[in-house]
Formats: sequence, C-alpha cells, structure tokens
Amino acid sequence: MLQIGSLQVSFEQRSIEKDGVSVRIGARAFDILEVLYRANGAILSKDDIMDAVWPGQIVVENRLQVHIAALRTLLGVDRDLIKTVPGRGYLLIAKGAKASEAPVTPSTPSTPDIPAQGEAPAYIATATAPELPALPLLVEPPIGRAVEIGQLLERLERSPATTVVGAGGIGKTALALHVANEWHSRSGRAICFVELARATSDDAVLALVADALKLPADDGRRHADALYDALAGSGCLLVLDNAEHVIDVVARLVEALLVRNSSVRVLVTSREALHIRAESVLRLEPLAVPEPGLATQAMLAYPAVELFLCRARSLAVACAADEKSIALAADICRRLDGLPLAIELAAARVATLGIEGVASRLDDQLDLLTGGLRSALPRHQTLRATFEWSYALLDAPSRILFRRLGCFTGPFTFDAVCAVATEPGMSITVVVSSLGELTSKSLLNVEFHGSIATYRLTGSTRAYAMEKQRDEGEVNVIASRHMRYMRKRVEENRLVIAEGGQDGTDVSARLSLDDARTAYDWAFSENGDPAQGVALAGALVGTLLDASLVHECFERSRRALDRLDTLPAGSVDVVCEMRLCAACASTLVYVGENVETALSLWQRVLRLAQAARDDAFTTRALWGLWNTTLSVADIHASIRYATRIQQAAEHGDSRSKRLLAGAMLAISLHCFGEHEQARERLEYAVAALGETGLENASCGTPGMEPLIFCYGTLARIAWLQGKPAHAMQLVEASLDPARRDTLEPTLSHLLATVAVPVALQCGDLQAATRYLALLRSQVATHRFAVWEDYAQCLSVQIDLHRGVDQASALERLEPALQRLVARGFRRVIAPFIVLSAEALAHAGRFAEAAGRLDDAIKRSESHSEYYFLPELLRAKGWVALQHARALGRAAHGERTEREAQARRDLNAAMALASEHGAVTWKLRAALDLAAHYIDGDEPAQAVALLAPFDALVDLGSPAPDIQRLVQLRQRPGTAGAPGVRTRSLQPSIPDADPEQGLTQSLRPKMSTGAR
Repeated sequence: MLQIGSLQVSFEQRSIEKDGVSVRIGARAFDILEVLYRANGAILSKDDIMDAVWPGQIVVENRLQVHIAALRTLLGVDRDLIKTVPGRGYLLIAKGAKASEAPVTPSTPSTPDIPAQGEAPAYIATATAPELPALPLLVEPPIGRAVEIGQLLERLERSPATTVVGAGGIGKTALALHVANEWHSRSGRAICFVELARATSDDAVLALVADALKLPADDGRRHADALYDALAGSGCLLVLDNAEHVIDVVARLVEALLVRNSSVRVLVTSREALHIRAESVLRLEPLAVPEPGLATQAMLAYPAVELFLCRARSLAVACAADEKSIALAADICRRLDGLPLAIELAAARVATLGIEGVASRLDDQLDLLTGGLRSALPRHQTLRATFEWSYALLDAPSRILFRRLGCFTGPFTFDAVCAVATEPGMSITVVVSSLGELTSKSLLNVEFHGSIATYRLTGSTRAYAMEKQRDEGEVNVIASRHMRYMRKRVEENRLVIAEGGQDGTDVSARLSLDDARTAYDWAFSENGDPAQGVALAGALVGTLLDASLVHECFERSRRALDRLDTLPAGSVDVVCEMRLCAACASTLVYVGENVETALSLWQRVLRLAQAARDDAFTTRALWGLWNTTLSVADIHASIRYATRIQQAAEHGDSRSKRLLAGAMLAISLHCFGEHEQARERLEYAVAALGETGLENASCGTPGMEPLIFCYGTLARIAWLQGKPAHAMQLVEASLDPARRDTLEPTLSHLLATVAVPVALQCGDLQAATRYLALLRSQVATHRFAVWEDYAQCLSVQIDLHRGVDQASALERLEPALQRLVARGFRRVIAPFIVLSAEALAHAGRFAEAAGRLDDAIKRSESHSEYYFLPELLRAKGWVALQHARALGRAAHGERTEREAQARRDLNAAMALASEHGAVTWKLRAALDLAAHYIDGDEPAQAVALLAPFDALVDLGSPAPDIQRLVQLRQRPGTAGAPGVRTRSLQPSIPDADPEQGLTQSLRPKMSTGAR
C-alpha cells in the first residue's frame, strides 16, 4: 500500500486505511486522488482532472471542488498535501512529503477550492490553516443572495459590527464567506476566520481566536487583553462563525475590540443577535419560493428552485428536464419553506429516489433529509442535527413551549399559545420570555399586523417540534387542547381564514384552516375524541362552504355524521347536527353522490329545526328542499316548498327575504311552464334587489346565489319567448357578478345550465365554446362530478352543431347522460334526452328513440320539468316522421299511420307551447311540420303555418331556429309568400335530394338548437 500523509492507499484494490482502520470515500474522490498521485508532483489543470475522472461528460467545476474538499478533510492535519496553484490547477505533494516541501513558488499564494458548507477557505486565517495569502478565493455567490451580499458589504463599510442572524441551515456561513472574500478583494485587508462550533467556554473562544492569529501556544499575547489588542491592531476583518452557543462571550469580545479600535470590522453569524450597542443585524430569510400554479419559466426564476435544480443536477445531470419535474421541484421547495440546507439535502436524495420519490416522502422530512457533505459540520449533515443544535441551547421552559407549539400548522396568536402550550401555573412572564427566546434563536417566526403579533413555525421546524412532543408523550394531551381551542375560535369567528387572510379582516380571526384540519383529523384518529371532533366539524363546515371547498366539506361532514350516528344521544347539540346535515346535503350532488340522499338529509334538518323552534334553520331546510327538488326535476314539490318559503317570509320583517322567496317561486313557475308570470316576478325581484344592494344575497346553499339565478332564468325565458338577442344580454348580466366575486359552484351551475346552452341556441357558437371551456376548467379545478358529465353532454351538443359524426357523438353522450340519471340528477337534462333520441333515430333505432321520449314525456307530465314537454312532444313527432320516411312506399299503411301520429304530436307540441308562451318551442314544432307539408307537396299549408312567426321573431337573428325558418320560407313553393321579408344575405341551402324529397335537405340537425 502507498503512504499519502496519514493514509494508506491501494489503488489496485481501491481501498484506503487510516491508522489501520478502513475508511470510505466516494468513487469520484478516489479517482481524483489517483490522478493527482500518478502525476508525480506535477500540476494538473482542472480540465485535465475532469477529463480523466469524467471522460466525455459535461461537469460543473463545483463538483471537482466538492471532491477536493472531501479529500482534504480525509487527510486531516495533512490536508495541505493537496495544493491549489492559482490559475493553473492542483497538485499532490509527492510521496507524503510535508507541506513545507511543496514545490510551490513562494510568491504565488495557494488558493483552495470552494469550501463545503461550514468549512472555511484555506486562504483564511483559521486554527487549522496557518497561511494568510494576499489573494482571495473567488467564491461564487450563494444562489438567491445577491441583495443580502450588497447589504452586508454596505454595512461593513459603515458599521463596525454586523451580525447575520437566521435559522439553522439558512446559509449564514456561505454568505459570510462570500462577503469576506468580496471585502478582501475590495479593501485588500486580511480576513481572520474563526469557526466557533466546537467552543464550549470563554477560554475556548479565546483559544480559537489566538489559533486563527497564529499565536504560538506559549505566546503571552494569548490572554484576553493582549489578544484584543492584537486583533484591534491587525486591521483585519474578523469573521466569527456560529456564535449562538457562546453568544455572551462573543458579545463581550466584540465590544472590547470596538473600544480599542472603532475601525475594526467584525462579521458574526449566529442564530440570535449579540444585542450590543454598535451591532447592525441582518436577518437572513429563507429563499423565495414560487406560488402554486405558475408557468414553468416563472418557477425557474425563483432562487429556491434554482438551488434545488443546481444541486440535484450536479449529482444526476439529466434530472428535472420536464415541466412536471420542475413543478415537483417547486412544490418540494415550497414545502421546505425555502430553507437552503433542507433544499440541498432534498436535492441530494434525487439521485437515489428521483424527484417524485423525494416529493412523496417529504412528510418524513427529518429522516429523509440526511446525507450532507462529509466535509460539512455534523449539524449540517442532517436536518435533525441542525434543530438539535438549536434545541440544546434553550432553557427548560422554552423547550416545553417549543415542542408544544408543534401542534400549530399555520399562524397562531399569543392567546393560542396560552390556551394550548402552557400549564395552568405558568406565568405570563415566563411565556413571554420563552417566546422571545424562540424568536431570537430563529426557531419561531413572528409577524406584526398593526399592534397584533402572530407566530409561525416553518414546516421543518414543526416536524422537529412534533418529534420532541412525541418523545415526551404529550401528543394526545396537546392535541386535545388544540382541538378544543380551534372549535371555540371557529365558533366565535364563524370564519377560519387560510394563511394571509383577507384585507380588512380582524387579525385575531386569521387562524389557519390547516390548524382546523389538523384538529379534526386527530379527533377521528385512534386516540382522538370523536364527540369533540363532530362538534368541531359542525363549526368548520360553514367555513368550508364559504371557501367553496365542496369536496372537503362533503367528506368531513359525512364522516362526522357517520360517527355521530354511533354516539350516545345528546353527545352534540342539535345545531351542530343540523349544520352537518345541511353541509352534507348541500354538497353531495356536486361530488357525484345520489341526489335523493340530499332530500332525506334536508328533511332531517327540517324535523330538527321545527322541534327546536329554530326559524332560521327551518327556512334554510326549506331552501335546501326547494333546490334539491329542482335538481331531481320534481317541480310540483319545488312549488310547494317555494310557497312555504314565501309564506314564512311574509310574516317576517326582512324585505330581502320576501324578495328572494318570490324569486324562488318564480323559478319554479318557469319550470312549470308559466314563463310570462315567472318573467314578471323575476324582473321585479331583480330590480328590487338591485335597489337594496343585495347582489350577493345568499340562500345558504352552494350554487344558489339568488340574483345570479334570477338573471340566468330570465335569459332562458327570453330565448323561449323568441328573443335571442335579449337572452344573450341577460346571460352576460348573470355572468358579470359571478365572474367578479361569486365562488364555486355557482359559476359552474350558471355556465352549465344557462350560459352554454342559451348561447348555442341563440346562434353564438363562439360564446358557447368559450363558456364550455371555462366550465371544463372549473370542473377540473374543483372536481365537480355532476358538472363534468353535464359538460360532456354539452360538448356533444356543440360538436353535432358543427357536423360531427352522429354515431360517435351518441357513443360519447350516452355514458354521461346515464350517469346523470343514475345519480337522480334531472335538472335541465331533457335537451340531452332529445339529443340522444334523435341520434338513435338517425341510426335507425326508432323504437329505442320513441321509448326514451315516451319515458321522458311521462315524467314531464307527472312532476318533472313541465316546460320541456312541448320540446319532448316535438321530438317524438320528428322521430315518427323519420321512421315513416325510412319505411318507404312499400309499407304504405304503417307509414301513413306514423305520419298521422307525427302530425298529432307536432300539433300538440305547438298547442302546449302556445299555452306556455314558448315561441321557440312552437317554432321548432312548426318547422318540422312545415317541412313535412313541403315534402308532401303541400307548400300552402307550410306557408300558412309559418307566416304568424314573422311578427314573433326577428328574422335577422343568427339563432339556428330562426335561420331555418328563413331558409324554409325561401324554398320553391314558399318563396315570396306574403309576410316574408327578404334579406340581402341568406344562408346557403344544400340542394334537395331527388330521391329523399325536399324535406331531406331541410331535416333539422340534432337538438343543438340548430333548427
């Protein structure tokens, strides 16, 4: 074996021993050592070394420097055997010769590579690096710290003592080293770097300073006063690194220096400030992290992401090359709160686990984030060690408080600290002192909102606090306190605001929603308190509804209700039970559950409210029942509930409630076919609500913003009454407030049932497509299962309007429609039933088409949405006409019978549409019947049938039904008939098929409204 310093090395067996004990080193570092050894004392450039160790690879210089630093650390006292020759490269002093024998020109000072975190550069005077060269090492600036570097250099110019304060692992040492280099480069003054990590006493601190000044052990200048004088007279920049555990000693030392020489410059890094008169403090914050949802290029601009990718790619060059990986990297940085050490440790794991593996394991940060550089200080090699260093510096009360604060997920107030983390006998003085201790040692973040302070632990710090809490066996006790406190605060404030809050909100109410979630989860855990959890859920669901967290509201309310049913009677109060039932009933339809379940839940609320004589919840239950019966298309029931709401409102003193009750009754009347009466009532309600400023009045049910509902229903009525232009104006009027300040699921409801179908039927295909895209975006964001299926049906409707193949359209339509029906959701799905029936007819499946329409007609005649009945009858007549045409002349008797039945259905549709005042339904039926007359060589009857519509509709409208009317009136035998206006530009009409007859070219498209 070869002897290199204190190491015994075998290049053949690739082994290294030190003092007879085998030691391990990375494969690349071993290769570098062999390359340097075989150079026989010659200087090798960095390129030569990298070409030998990483042949054919592109390698950043920092990787070589990291391995060189690891080799020097392994050599220990013989670290100077590896020399850096400025501008030329590296050399290994031959065969273990002493450093003094190195063949380096005396006038050319050696400049080592970039140090590992926590390691001083060799040119700096330290206890283990005696040389003090004239030229500084050009250390690259720490990523994301350009502003802080400038601030520190400025402060060194004007302030004698500057302290960089920050949490462990935030990069204080790296920043100080770079600034010291920059200071040396600018001023030419020497640097005296003192690493204080191993100092445990006053004498130890003084000894380390003396060693850095190269004072011999027996030198009389090593005692305090002489040492201060030597430092004061040296004119150097004194860098005291990691001073928090000897902070009092360092404070006295710096003050003594400044008394002797005010031109002295001292730079200190510590987890707390010195608190001396001449001190300037720079608090180092975590690296900036991107918000969720940013574009990839925007994410890459954030320093936390840049650091992560830089470190990860130095170990795994090809990692994080795609957008998904970069988004995961950004999420990792966000969850690590931008802490540089945690980010570097996480990046080091990418080479083993991949980015997805690291992201999926971050819940166990303290065990995952290990494996720092061997050359780093021990407390920088794992995240847990970093926190243990700080925890050990706390006094007993501060340790107790710190670990108990781990229960808080988000920001919290002083009241929260007293309620959860303290003991009854603990004085306020001790609490305040301990909070100050935690803040000063960078374990606790504090923010001020006016005169109110809020506190927060970073995610990594909280993980360590919870680990200590588990070690002490306090988890269940503190979790129970936390849950009771959260329930009390949520009940008092009604609103839990996520971190950051809203402008104008009382800061004391800005509790983190995550804290309430944490309390809830513990309550329903194995060691939790389910009764308290149910009570907390009852207080929490209102906030979740306000925040449009529909899925979460449903899941938490349903779980609480399931547990409530297993608890003894009286475990929670009746208000809590009503809140849970109402929240579950309000949200289950959107997440894809059966709508019928909501009816039973609202009935339960109504029974409880009436028994408790709770008028507010009685009204809320009636609102819920009214809305749910609309969803299941039970219009008769909805009218009954709307009437009860109106009767209750008439006995109250709230004008707004009376107006809202009237509007809800009007909506039910519209669904029953009473369009004109509904229009008058709704227009009155809209005007009155606008005057009283109740644009955002709410019924307490998600998706039920009354003013928006009113505008949406008026838009549908306007279209039915043959006024498409006015209908589109009302669509915009309904969307304006929804887009501005209405939360989901109101917007999705409005887009699905009003905006998309009305725009399509009014001939604005571009608007319909735009609205559908927005609907799908909202559905994807909020995971609304019912609106996802609804959007699929609307998509088929639009595609058919564009001429997409009908067979493929039916294949896409059927599953979505079946899911809607299976869930019991029948609100405004009659158009999709007509669509599917017409697609079946085009496929020659006439019996299936007729059967589907018959079922829908029976439901509509009994209690479903009655105002669709004219359209269902029209579709049935149209299907019969298609069936008759398909029979051909051979089946004359059956064909005649089906044509007669078709005429009866179409006439019935027109008669019922006239009764409802639904001009559009009547026009559609008339168009189908007129086309049949023309096909039977009866154009006069067609003209007579269509003539009355001249006074009812605007023939210049782009609405498909009106365009079809104009086209039909211009066919041979009908053109020029009295009452028909001429247009300068008419839509092109396809030539008639001589075998199919005139009607074939005028056959209506699927029920997209394009008739």
